Amino acid sequence: MTNTAGTGLGLALRALRQAADMTLDDVAAAAGVSVSYLSRAESGKVTPTAGWVQLVASAIGDHMAAAA
Repeated sequence: MTNTAGTGLGLALRALRQAADMTLDDVAAAAGVSVSYLSRAESGKVTPTAGWVQLVASAIGDHMAAAA
């Protein structure tokens, strides 16, 4: 079952990850989170905590800054 509250957040995370040209594995490794949970979060199947989102967003942002 899809969590509609988390769907928008998940789509935003996926869009950021793809814009950074990162795989699920890349982000999970950089953020120290599981690939499985990241995938479920992007799909809106779980609603992650604010702290978890911050870890993932920071990992993507760090990657984008290093690539610039």
